[in-house]
Amino acid sequence: MTWTDFVYGLGDIFTATFKLLPMLGNLPNILFTLIIMGGLVYWINELKKYKAEAKRTGGIE
Repeated sequence: MTWTDFVYGLGDIFTATFKLLPMLGNLPNILFTLIIMGGLVYWINELKKYKAEAKRTGGIE
């Protein structure tokens, strides 16, 4: 197996997945948005915990 075979195989996989996207419609956009929003909510909650802990122990906020 050469690098050319690998690159062309990878291109074939991407081409096949791009053909599926029109069938999925707006679902990938909604999923990515929900994942990013969930991550942001998690991150903000973690920041609140660290800030509360810093206030409680007199650490750096």
